[in-house]
Amino acid sequence: MIFMLWPLLVLSPIQRRRNVIVRMLVVWVLLAAMRAFVFFVPAPLASFLIPEPISTILFFVVGTVLLAVRVGVGFWQRKNFRKKVGSVNSVEDLLNLSPTEYENMVVELYQAYGHQARRTGATGDHGVDVVIQTKNGEKWVVQCKRWRGNVGEPIVRDFYGTMQHEKADKGAVITAGRFTQQAKEWVKGKPIYLYDGAQFIKAWKRAKERKEKAQSSAA
Repeated sequence: MIFMLWPLLVLSPIQRRRNVIVRMLVVWVLLAAMRAFVFFVPAPLASFLIPEPISTILFFVVGTVLLAVRVGVGFWQRKNFRKKVGSVNSVEDLLNLSPTEYENMVVELYQAYGHQARRTGATGDHGVDVVIQTKNGEKWVVQCKRWRGNVGEPIVRDFYGTMQHEKADKGAVITAGRFTQQAKEWVKGKPIYLYDGAQFIKAWKRAKERKEKAQSSAA
């Protein structure tokens, strides 16, 4: 019964603005698994939207198209990301990145040093944007602030609470702007590192050089 409604189910993620193709593909995969199970059932498939076997043929055509679009979009996004971050030399360049690109840049910064890093995809001002599993087994968490202005003590204090909730060994707040003096004073003696825009760019350039050297030595 559910499979008969596959066109409506595959199209249902369109109402969401983020990751529409990925969500549609996930729904399609679940329906494909269901269709594979039904294949072993001797009773013929009923359909009141699209007659069989056109429905099944169209279903697999749609899945192929979704996969091709996802691969194409992913390739374009990676190419565009490489182009944009490759020319980052100033705070203004950081501000021209999208929030996702900024977070991906942080991920690559830590990966360049041999750590495992991933975006959480979370939203909100006080959450964790990047989670790092270090080479020595520690858990680090990062909050990304692609802000032009200052990051104050309240933000840093809230993030420290998030660190404790996440049972993180260390944490970092990385902003495109600056930190207030109160924020800098508050983190003293705590396992929190603050990187302003200028410091982030310096760290990124060092990581980029490190990655290029590793690639050249491996070639």
